[in-house]
Amino acid sequence: MSTRPVVLHLCGSAASDYYEGVSVVYATGCLKEIAEHGTYTNVVCIVHLDGSWSFPSNVSEAARSSAEHVSMDQAVLKIKELNPSAVVPHMFCLPGMTAFRGFCDVMNIPLVGNPAAVMALSTNKWQARAVVASHGVKVPEAEIISKGEVPKMQPPFLIKPCNEDNSQGISLVRELSTLQNALDNAFQFDHELLVERYVPLGRELRVAVLEMDDMSLQLLPCIEYFLTEEDPIRTAEHKLVTDKSGKPVGLASGGRKCPADIDETLREKLRDLATRSHKALGCRDYSLYDVRVDPQGEPYFIEACLYCSFAPKSVVVAMAAQAGQDQRTVFEMLVNRAINRKKAAGTKTVGMKG
Repeated sequence: MSTRPVVLHLCGSAASDYYEGVSVVYATGCLKEIAEHGTYTNVVCIVHLDGSWSFPSNVSEAARSSAEHVSMDQAVLKIKELNPSAVVPHMFCLPGMTAFRGFCDVMNIPLVGNPAAVMALSTNKWQARAVVASHGVKVPEAEIISKGEVPKMQPPFLIKPCNEDNSQGISLVRELSTLQNALDNAFQFDHELLVERYVPLGRELRVAVLEMDDMSLQLLPCIEYFLTEEDPIRTAEHKLVTDKSGKPVGLASGGRKCPADIDETLREKLRDLATRSHKALGCRDYSLYDVRVDPQGEPYFIEACLYCSFAPKSVVVAMAAQAGQDQRTVFEMLVNRAINRKKAAGTKTVGMKG
């Protein structure tokens, strides 16, 4: 019998086929890479839209299709039997980033990455920006509206669902004549919308910090996305390739560069933004931010993206690679840290707390 630690990979979606597709796309890259390392016994667990769970041998379509579906009660017993040393979350829907991370905590399984409460805060764009702004981070002017309300500010501005990720439902409103279409589109995804002042295109960056074993924060090399005045914001189409039904099947390719060409003045501003945001939101292990730099060189926090699939092409891993830390180094550092958190707490078994 293998003595390698069991790592549970929590995949799927309780919200939509779209997010199940996102989960599978990202988890596939991670599992393919780490299978070659042989450090852990990796077990796939999938949450399905109908409330059932499955434990396929891998995330291929054939394995997923043939896997037995079980109830949540049966899944809990299966997980307890597996006794995982840690769980890596690959769920990107709102319940997946919040309730199912909370489930791992209740089951006493240490989680790699940010805990449920931090994810709940960061997923609400209005709340996240208010928290980081209170800690001295620069954010664009904004307001929040509900159905039946219209923005008070004048264009140009962005309309965003408040609790939706992957740029779903986002629109740039340059003229009031396009406002209603933008509102209708966004309200398909949420009952509250963030109306955010459009920051003129200077540069579009992703900025991340990685917690090292001494708890210091390392600013990773940034990624720059190359946009144009005609296409000045990143939408869902910039991120994922979908099939005819709209279900993600792969990652989109596009103009980007890592490491971005960042001078020392901007680098220190970005380090300050990311460090303040990480601490303000209560992040753990790593954090990632969308940042807009205006034509004058001032960076603005746009939103927090506090998840990582640990695939070689995932953003945090790709950034770390440019700093000389390969996927295995980053993944195993964070998995081992999660395992050690449980050891430090003096708990040994998996099961419901209390």
